[in-house]
Amino acid sequence: MDIFTPKGQATLADERRAVSIFMSYYSGFKYVETPKNKPADIDAFMIKNNIIIACIETKCRYDCDLNKFQNQYRNKWLITLDKIEKSRTIAKSLCVKAVGFLYLKQSDVLLFQTIVDENGDYLPRIDIETTITKATINGGKAKRTNAYINMKDAKILKGKYEK
Repeated sequence: MDIFTPKGQATLADERRAVSIFMSYYSGFKYVETPKNKPADIDAFMIKNNIIIACIETKCRYDCDLNKFQNQYRNKWLITLDKIEKSRTIAKSLCVKAVGFLYLKQSDVLLFQTIVDENGDYLPRIDIETTITKATINGGKAKRTNAYINMKDAKILKGKYEK
């Protein structure tokens, strides 16, 4: 699994950085990870008052800062459709939301928004396209059906670097 490689370990550290940013703004929530050494369909659950309120898909991006994401990428988050559909299925079965966490490392910024509501309905605009993208964090190429999620209404949480 990619998590056992150096790039995988760096991504895991960045995912945890994204969570720490979220928690610095929303301390009443818990982010409970799924096993990182197994191919779980989602990355975590969000819990409040001991109740699951959302399933979470978290991604880290290294090729852009917030400005580039908003302008060059037009606020569109590329993610495989399969990942979003799995999140949607889990969320709908639990009657909770599916939330996307997108961490932009260059800006130390977390974008988050609800992708699917409690009924399983998509909330933001999502464009579907089959393209060739990087297969994994460690490289390679894969032809897949991808979702381009409009993140223009995402909450933007700025990191506060620890000294």
